Amino acid sequence: MQKKTFDELFDGVIKHEGYYANVTGDRGGETYMGVARNLHPNWDGWEYIDAYKETYGKIKRNFKIDIPELNQLVKDFYKHTFYDHYQIGSIKNGSLQEIIFDWCVNSGHWGSRGVQRTLNQFFNAELKMDGIIGKQTLKIINGCNPRELFEAIKAARIRYYYTIAKKGQNYRFLKGWLRRIGSINYRN
Repeated sequence: MQKKTFDELFDGVIKHEGYYANVTGDRGGETYMGVARNLHPNWDGWEYIDAYKETYGKIKRNFKIDIPELNQLVKDFYKHTFYDHYQIGSIKNGSLQEIIFDWCVNSGHWGSRGVQRTLNQFFNAELKMDGIIGKQTLKIINGCNPRELFEAIKAARIRYYYTIAKKGQNYRFLKGWLRRIGSINYRN
């Protein structure tokens, strides 16, 4: 599959993130379009959300705050924090870009480490599992059979979700995580 643009990858990921949430048991705490306040307290978008709450009161679950500047801050956040940071644009196959980008968005460095673990276990790589998708990791990703790597990453994500569902109240999110990974399919 041809490489995907950031905009295509963003559109694919954001449909899973929803809008406003503040779910008990979610370690991210208050969240807007997948940006978790506990993990990213200095994100500029919180100023818009706090101002909205001050003006209108409590925000309902999955409510979209329709402010163009806020939408752009979300998009910029995903580009910098995930697409650029994990060098998704350097992956040559669009399906691999999609599944790796989505895992990094959903799990941060645990996603990138999961990719490295998969490469080590099933593709004879000897990568340091540092969560950095750098030259070595990219070389191996781009040198693998894309379909085989895609399927191995998908299986690894499913195992990962079942493992973390055993911790705390994470079991409440398992069905959504499995639905999310189930919606990502390899395309030639």
